[in-house]
Amino acid sequence: MQFNPTGSTAAQFCATASDKEHHLMTRIRNRAALIALPLALGTLAVGAASAPANSYQWGDNGSGACNAWQSALTPSQAGVEIGTYCMQSVTGWITINGGATQDQAISCANNDSSSGLSYSTDGQAYVNDGPWYALATIYASDGDPGDDAVTAPVAWQTGNGGDADLSSESWDGMDYAGSNSSEEYGSAGAGVTNWGGNGGWQTAVACKNGEGDFTQPQGRRTGRSSQRFAFPTAQVAKASAPRARDRTIDSADKKKGRAFLAREYVLKKNVTRTDTRTCPAGLVRRGKLAYTVQEFPADNKFSWKNRSLVDVKMTAKGKNAGSVKMKLKRAKNPTVVQFQMRCGKR
Repeated sequence: MQFNPTGSTAAQFCATASDKEHHLMTRIRNRAALIALPLALGTLAVGAASAPANSYQWGDNGSGACNAWQSALTPSQAGVEIGTYCMQSVTGWITINGGATQDQAISCANNDSSSGLSYSTDGQAYVNDGPWYALATIYASDGDPGDDAVTAPVAWQTGNGGDADLSSESWDGMDYAGSNSSEEYGSAGAGVTNWGGNGGWQTAVACKNGEGDFTQPQGRRTGRSSQRFAFPTAQVAKASAPRARDRTIDSADKKKGRAFLAREYVLKKNVTRTDTRTCPAGLVRRGKLAYTVQEFPADNKFSWKNRSLVDVKMTAKGKNAGSVKMKLKRAKNPTVVQFQMRCGKR
């Protein structure tokens, strides 16, 4: 579904006062309808959303997510070079239509060696002290790692090649901490609603390296958080398209009986791919199946005109599974579809 704002025409410039009043009321009704749209589609409530904007906590190429985490450390590490403790894991460009609400799972594996760091360090000075496996999280004020009030700082921005006007939503997925010691990549996600025309957006999550494990979020006491370490010299990355690859970004909470399953598929033009995802044992599918289309231009710039076009068909299978069928029709850049499914108790 697309939302097309009313455009200006020559006739509008010589409209009567009555015509202008009618036009204003039409825009108000359109705005009201758009506000109600996410609820009508069964998606997230918009009440918690911030005002529409072009970026959120983005900083320098998504590094605002890391700065939010570093600022919450005790002692604060605000302003420390990116890559010392934390590296933002940045997605490609995600196409979004006007009036749409989207979720996007983000894996720290975007920073693995096989994909390269180009999208996370585009033109930015950083310390090359990876890998970054674990999700950087901020605990509640009491410092209890088991507390539900744990957040993973995320960031997002919109592209210049479109008219998207986004606001943040509560992400409808789940977080997975990951581990530097066991080399498991963590993951989190972001949710947005587009109040404007069609466009693109990208998002980032904060991931920490092994040294980052020694620093503790605010409220937790440790004698090791002030230790100093030797780090390599900072360098500056040049943007280039990473080698896109298939990824599985799943997370589950057995205690609460829920799971979020996301898988990314690299597509080739005119080649059909299919897959079926099944909920963990004892859980059933909840809500609607969803997907996003993500692309990776070498110059790291979004273009609505050159966006990838993909035919996607999603089908519910019984009570605990869902399938997806994808075919790439047009693309100038490496293209990935992220297929999402949520699971809960019976």
